[in-house]
Amino acid sequence: MKEKSTFYMGRRSFLKHLSIGSLAFSPFIHAQRAAAATPVKPRLLVIVLSHGPGGPGMAYGTETNFTVSPWLSPLQSISKHLILVDGLQGTWWGNAHDVSYSHLLTSSVKPDTPSFSAPRSASLDVILEKALGKSTLPVMRLRSDVWGGSGSLAKTFCYNENLQPIAFQSASQANASLLANIGGVTSSEAKARALAKKRKRILDEVSDELKSLRLRIDGQERLKLDQFVEGISDTTAQLGLGGQATVGGNCVAPDKILSSRDLNALNGTTRYERYLDYQFTHVKTAFACNLAQIAVMDVAEVPHDIYEWTDVNGQKQTGKPCADSDFHQCVAHYDDRNRRLCFEGSVRWQMQKITDFAKQMDAIKESNGKSLLENTVIVVTGEVGNGDHNVKRKPHIIIGGSGAPKLRTGRYLAIPEVRTLIQQTTDGELKFDRKFISSRTEGDLWREVCAAMGHSMKTFGVDYLNRGAIGIM
Repeated sequence: MKEKSTFYMGRRSFLKHLSIGSLAFSPFIHAQRAAAATPVKPRLLVIVLSHGPGGPGMAYGTETNFTVSPWLSPLQSISKHLILVDGLQGTWWGNAHDVSYSHLLTSSVKPDTPSFSAPRSASLDVILEKALGKSTLPVMRLRSDVWGGSGSLAKTFCYNENLQPIAFQSASQANASLLANIGGVTSSEAKARALAKKRKRILDEVSDELKSLRLRIDGQERLKLDQFVEGISDTTAQLGLGGQATVGGNCVAPDKILSSRDLNALNGTTRYERYLDYQFTHVKTAFACNLAQIAVMDVAEVPHDIYEWTDVNGQKQTGKPCADSDFHQCVAHYDDRNRRLCFEGSVRWQMQKITDFAKQMDAIKESNGKSLLENTVIVVTGEVGNGDHNVKRKPHIIIGGSGAPKLRTGRYLAIPEVRTLIQQTTDGELKFDRKFISSRTEGDLWREVCAAMGHSMKTFGVDYLNRGAIGIM
């Protein structure tokens, strides 16, 4: 009996220690320890509004005690998270709905080039992804409606290192990509994951062969091969073959959304708001689950009947103030006070959506004790500053970033302007005579955003468009 008892106790002790050992080496425990030990990464979201966030004159007051202008009023409730950069130079030629797209995130289009010319350097998102390393998902480039982010020179602002425009994802594409990369979403994933692993092995073998082939070719052939390999890499990530996040904690899988066909069948107003809500949820999910570090959103023109505005007589209005059915011509290109007030109503509606999204991000707490909003830099800009094509003093709204990015928020920065600017550059003489223009540029801002993300640069884009510090950090 004694031997049996000793053996029984030993076996139980062995199993006890075995269970402890296996628990210590379980993926869950390792993941939790890694999360606690790994510094929280800063995230970046750039939101590009068609026709911009309302023009200069963003607020009044002092740097730290300010009131935002009426068209930005929803932002007042999150003022402690704001940096309002009132007035930066974008482009200075063209009609600003052409070259300003490719110039926006590159600061590198050559002056006086034809409409929709390619830039001379990659865009902000591509530069940062290369410097910081790819996340599970590549940069999320999302469009907020059927149109936008076309991937052509016509109207896009993301460019790869080969200076080719990069297409944006629809809401359905982004949703499918996230669901493929978040484990534990459904109970019937075993077969799908087994198939995914098989496909991953095949892709790995192909990639190895391609690497070997690359050593034997050069010139244009190598360039084409590099583009092909980049496409394979992105496809691998989108299909969930490059590693997955697991639901739990801050990581909540999004609901499966309507198909593109069903979304496109909705009326314009419903579809627009639904698309926007979906894409904000996708960004929040990707950031909270640490699937992506960088995102860009292309937000299209607002439908006429989705927002309210107050006319010159103090009356509430819905819809356009003119016979022209096109938002672009009727509202964005305002030429009287009522049309301007209508335009302000459209911007205010967008600001409310962005504020609601920011508050959702602020409710998610991360391991450094800061919120997801505080660990994320959100920059709201546009291809122009407002409907009258203002590119010489474009407003930029920064939300969040006081955590991991170490921004100094709760500030209104009225950027000084100059009346005459004559500058000798590598592209010839740059001259502004008797025209007010900002003393700082978008390139100055993107340089500081890169620093906040952990990538220091002496200049961003064209050297001569780096004029000095803005001071967001």
